Amino acid sequence: MKFLILNLLLLLAFSAKTQAASFDCSAKLNMTEKTICSNTALNTLDEQLSKLYFLRLKELSEADKTVKISHQRAWLRDRNRRCESNINCLVTTYASRIEELSLPIEKINKVSAKFSHEPKLESFKVEKKCSFSDVTFPPNLIVYAGGAYSGYKVNVQIDQSGHQTTKFNVAVNSPDAPVALILGAYEPSIWDIKWTEKTKISAVYASGYHRQVVTGLPNNVPVITSSSRQTPNCKSNFYISDKSLNKLNPLSKRLFDKKVTLVTFAQKGKLGFGEAFNTKTEFYTNSGNAIKRHIDPSLPLAGKKGLEQLVSEGFMRKATKEDSDRWAKLKFNILKEDLPPVSGGNLESRYRPKFSATGYVILKEVRIPAGLFGAHRTNFFLENGVPFPEGNLGHSNLYDFNTMKCHGSLCKY
Repeated sequence: MKFLILNLLLLLAFSAKTQAASFDCSAKLNMTEKTICSNTALNTLDEQLSKLYFLRLKELSEADKTVKISHQRAWLRDRNRRCESNINCLVTTYASRIEELSLPIEKINKVSAKFSHEPKLESFKVEKKCSFSDVTFPPNLIVYAGGAYSGYKVNVQIDQSGHQTTKFNVAVNSPDAPVALILGAYEPSIWDIKWTEKTKISAVYASGYHRQVVTGLPNNVPVITSSSRQTPNCKSNFYISDKSLNKLNPLSKRLFDKKVTLVTFAQKGKLGFGEAFNTKTEFYTNSGNAIKRHIDPSLPLAGKKGLEQLVSEGFMRKATKEDSDRWAKLKFNILKEDLPPVSGGNLESRYRPKFSATGYVILKEVRIPAGLFGAHRTNFFLENGVPFPEGNLGHSNLYDFNTMKCHGSLCKY
């Protein structure tokens, strides 16, 4: 993409008034649109982006089209706000958007090429430090940054935060210059990195509020991971978004003595850096540096898979209507509220937990799986004599038969 930007900036010197293909230049225009209409290079970019955008729309379902259109409108508003009539800003913004739309969702997932060697165990020890002071970087190093609040959810746990782990698929294609990556997410995340044959990744810095794990890299690539919840805490822990852009260049200068070349925001856990590539591009990954080396085996799987695992292992069973009725009856007898009788009603039902059909009865000492938020919330009944579980309830409720108290954000009685 850097060559595209360079060529377009040279073209700007010879720009003449023209008509942009994607909108009517004779209509009432804002400042940004007028600038695009008056420059050959911007006209070329606008035409290219428009063709690519409508090509992508044809590939989507109706539901996904609505989302894509919403994203494009948001991009247009951001383009106008940030760039106004700044030509260099518009060139960079258009080139970045074209690169983003050139990366189909399936592209990285289809990668299957892997290293055949078995790496040594010590190669997976992440350096517990906050700088690459002992690494000499080449003068032509390019720094790319990318990330998001979270990637796509996966059913593993890499820390004890109680938050469900997310994953990012990262593809790097930089055959002409070595690359350093700055990655950032809020949620505990796995960054699975792949690269093309001629790409040289010189270093990776991954940070966030929760634990970050980098997989797939060659053995000799230096990696620093930092989080606010774990050691080391390098005090530069933030997820990458438009609100954190002001933090990136100072961090990159400290780490690599260079400013960031380009920032890319992840889309559904996908990130592409460097030159454009397609589904036939061959990528490589170190199969020995896999996520299984970073998973805490003492923690259950996350979300629904974790609940199913605990049921199969005898730590829980699925709740029944009898469990819910039992709670309602005991709670009614304890509170003994002075309530008037209700025609055709059962006062005990007033205390019956909602959504009991999706509940579970905890039979043994256990840790609650992560990720039980929103639609994944459930109800737990803690049997008499069973210790209170560890872990994060999320949006779930826990009805404790030991104390007859409800724990959770949606408890009523």
